[in-house]
Amino acid sequence: MRYVLVSFAVTTGMALFTSLQVYMQMVMSSEYGSWKSSLAWNAVVWYAWIPLIPFAIVLCRRYAVDGARRGEHLFMQLMLATGFIVVHAFTSACLMSLDPKLFFFMPSDPRLGADRLLTTNAHWGLMLYACIFAFVHMMIYFERAQAEVVAREAQRTEAATAQLSALKRHMQPHFLFNSLNALVSMQREGSMEQRFTVRLADMLRILLRNADHATASLAEELALVDAYIEIERTRLGARLHTRLSISDNLLDCRLPSFILQPLVENAIRHGVSRTLESGEVALSAQRVGDEIRIDISNFCPAAAEPADASVGNRMTLPNCRRRLALMYGDSARFDAGFVDRNHFRASIILPGAAHGALQTA
Repeated sequence: MRYVLVSFAVTTGMALFTSLQVYMQMVMSSEYGSWKSSLAWNAVVWYAWIPLIPFAIVLCRRYAVDGARRGEHLFMQLMLATGFIVVHAFTSACLMSLDPKLFFFMPSDPRLGADRLLTTNAHWGLMLYACIFAFVHMMIYFERAQAEVVAREAQRTEAATAQLSALKRHMQPHFLFNSLNALVSMQREGSMEQRFTVRLADMLRILLRNADHATASLAEELALVDAYIEIERTRLGARLHTRLSISDNLLDCRLPSFILQPLVENAIRHGVSRTLESGEVALSAQRVGDEIRIDISNFCPAAAEPADASVGNRMTLPNCRRRLALMYGDSARFDAGFVDRNHFRASIILPGAAHGALQTA
């Protein structure tokens, strides 16, 4: 209905304008014709577009000239413009054939009338379709800009929520209790106590420094992960083994802030922490074809409770998936699950454009 009202308003304005223009030309050149004939002619020519404009708008949106199929859609638009102009000419000729004298002695045969209209008015039809095409694409770009603004705000909110959640998680009683136990066990004056305290301070500093940032570089995320691992290593000792394999040329790729540390925390909590044996947490970042792949794996014992059945994973994994979708849309993926009985892996797959393409918000 909205498209019909827009069509009626546009065609009414053009009908009045061109009627006055044609009539003034006839008066100035002393040609035969009347205001009534001029108005009737232009009213039919323009109002015949009303049932066609909504379809033209829909098809212009359907075959928008952008993306990977730009060339194909441009050709489709040229075909559609030609088809609409021909249909419009035949429709107008059929209406004018009802009273040929009123319409400057138009041929009574609609086919001949359509030929006459195509030779005299096709340019108006082409201009109208070009205006529809431009209007539709302007609306498409406006809608995309609005969606990007909403997505950025949602991403900023997600980052703030993640930062607050991270602070709350690390201030939970079990974390403080474990930290205090570790401090109590460090009776001797020396580097162990200093290392623990410094790493805890580093972690809090990183959290506070990036509190207002929706995105972070891989290097910044790894600094937070490194501080967290050192804190957990103090608690778990020789039970915690870590293995990092990071391509140096990927350190500036962009991620949602505070997305890696919760995944590493889950890997430790639901792997190494659940057994008296040693366990390994591996983190790798590599370019695979046109994509960037970041894997966080924990090799947990067979007796450990499945990681994806825990409350922490039920919250962390969907949050990671949602935040990646907000930042990169369908071009990023998040997969998590058991590779085998003792190996759980969470994978972040980013488009190649993530490599330094986005700036910190």
